[in-house]
Amino acid sequence: MYHAYSHYVIKNVELWTERGVISSVDLEVIDGHIHSVEKDLILTKGAHVINGNGWTLLPAGVDPQVHLRVPGQAEKETAGTGLLAALRGGIGAVLSMPNTKPTIDSIEVCEAAVLELEEAEHMTGVKAYLTGSITQALKGKSPAPYEELAKWGVKAFTDDGLGVVDDDLMRSAFKASALTGLPILQHAEFPGHGGVLAAGPMQEKLGIAPYPAAAEADMVARDINILRDYPKAHYHVLHVSAHETLELVSTAKKQALNVTCEVTPHHLWFSSDDIVDDRTSFKMNPPLRGVADRAALRHGLADGTIDFVATDHAPHEASAKGANFKTSAFGTTGLETSLRVLLTLVREGVLSPQRLVQVFSSKPAQFLGIDKDIGDISKGRPMAGVLVDRQSASIITEDDLYSLSKNSCFLGEKLDGKIQAVFLADRYYAF
Repeated sequence: MYHAYSHYVIKNVELWTERGVISSVDLEVIDGHIHSVEKDLILTKGAHVINGNGWTLLPAGVDPQVHLRVPGQAEKETAGTGLLAALRGGIGAVLSMPNTKPTIDSIEVCEAAVLELEEAEHMTGVKAYLTGSITQALKGKSPAPYEELAKWGVKAFTDDGLGVVDDDLMRSAFKASALTGLPILQHAEFPGHGGVLAAGPMQEKLGIAPYPAAAEADMVARDINILRDYPKAHYHVLHVSAHETLELVSTAKKQALNVTCEVTPHHLWFSSDDIVDDRTSFKMNPPLRGVADRAALRHGLADGTIDFVATDHAPHEASAKGANFKTSAFGTTGLETSLRVLLTLVREGVLSPQRLVQVFSSKPAQFLGIDKDIGDISKGRPMAGVLVDRQSASIITEDDLYSLSKNSCFLGEKLDGKIQAVFLADRYYAF
């Protein structure tokens, strides 16, 4: 699956970092660390030479919202297929969500997840980090053992898939965040709206209730008000979908509250107008919203209001996705296509190369506290990079998907980029 070289040189690449773009550069990697970044590097004896062909080399990605379904949901995804999908998408580290079977709400379940992940991490070189739940068994009634989970090593707390409705539970979570230094990741949704699609042509055609933006924005407003009492806590809004939510986050940041947020590739790429048939891969939570919302999200990502991109990769077996929107499970996959969406947005002028590196790699790495290991390509750092042919473009088919499940809303979309290789320490994965 890979070649391991203690000493290798990558010749002739266009290097993207958050500091800028350098063309026709060479990199030397020794014992998994970057030894030199130079133009016309003089080769030393014993180095394995890899021709970069003028392709673009950028830091490997960090995806901070992934449903690996580990432990206990092997019908949807396995550790092996999930981390392979990440690798093939140029991603070197992921944060796994806790809505598993059983829920990741104890050290015992954490250790069970690690046992499932170990072999896949070794084979792919991709590192998987865990989150702990905010409430026990995701029931929204009693807090999980935050300090215990934090000492074990989870990176954050979330009930992703469900919003935390109870005010007192959010207070408990913010207290834990202030104590442990770990962020609280909120799936912002007040339940009871009964909708599965945002207002739009397909929602009207199917005659189903709309999923209002207020369900998201009202919870974010509530949370920010509570956060004011906990200045040392860190509040993070998962998968922002509505411009109203973005305005709340922007205001909170201007008030120096510790608030961050993310957006998914599918909310950047599609709007509710793009749902033209009953294709259940377009049923996700939160839903795709209007063209104005998509424009606001793109602008917010470019200007820094949105901190980074996360896929919310949510694999489901075919039977769970069902035959129609009313009965289908929520979720779309996204690990394999995230970078290609962002590369297309660079070509379209939505993002700069430097901003792509930030939102795909360096900012989520900082968020997870792993930025010493991944997120930049410079002398002295561990090697973690992805080599991509930006001039190539193709229509996404199931052959491009390595997840066990194929419920991708990007099937049939034409996206830029062909990922040619991934470099993780001394490993060279050529595709």
